[in-house]
Amino acid sequence: MNLMAPDTGKYLYKLLKVNSTQTRQRITLNCRWNIKDAIKVFLAYVILMFVGMPLIIQFVSAIFGHNFLRNFGPRNVILFVTLFINLSVCSYVFYIVHVEYHQSITALGLSLVNVSNNVKQGIIKYLITLPLIMLTGFIINSISSYYGINPEMQDVVKWILEEKSLFILISLLFFGIVIAPLIEEIIFRGFLQSALKNYFGGRYAILVSASLFAAVHMDIFAFFQILILGILLGYLYEKTQTLIASVVIHILHNSLTLVFLLYFKYFLKGKIPVF
Repeated sequence: MNLMAPDTGKYLYKLLKVNSTQTRQRITLNCRWNIKDAIKVFLAYVILMFVGMPLIIQFVSAIFGHNFLRNFGPRNVILFVTLFINLSVCSYVFYIVHVEYHQSITALGLSLVNVSNNVKQGIIKYLITLPLIMLTGFIINSISSYYGINPEMQDVVKWILEEKSLFILISLLFFGIVIAPLIEEIIFRGFLQSALKNYFGGRYAILVSASLFAAVHMDIFAFFQILILGILLGYLYEKTQTLIASVVIHILHNSLTLVFLLYFKYFLKGKIPVF
């Protein structure tokens, strides 16, 4: 793995080297929303996810009673509220693009141009980047262990390892594999990155959107792994000018992660090895 690190490091650096002038010219023609719109959407996403969610759950509990919450399952409620929030923010994005700026939602990259070629190139680049993502996780875990710090698992990881309800598990997998990648790519790549290009230029737009993408996952130990993934997804969007490749790679990454978690859950009794 150490032999691969220098090559993958150079490759990742190349992902950020996007021609800023050409990028700005393209986005001037295709994107009318701006940095202020990007800030509004991002703040709406953060506020709804981290402030609105507890309030919505309390509201549901007050309306239907604690027994409903207990019978339906707290995790089920959280999952559906998360889905509602993501769909709401995505709808807000569509409103800004289509109603306020009178553009088709295809301006977000929702098109099927060169699907097979874009997906093929995306998979190749993902396979090149994957060793770096794994190496980064190994280094972070090694440093944490050296200082006696035990990284906490993300809530979604705990859910998968602990959940016994097949319905909740399937719902969680469907959300993680299908819904979340699509909505996150629309928000972070299609909308935010496009707006940031006009302000920062191509390479910095990729880096900033990837940093925001990593930050909202609220996991300091996985931040750099998610950042690398975000840079790759941003590069694919910039390179192809569609969300197809980034959505497919996002789905592939989440699918592999969840498959490994299910393997650890059922065959290794929940013991997750360090990568």
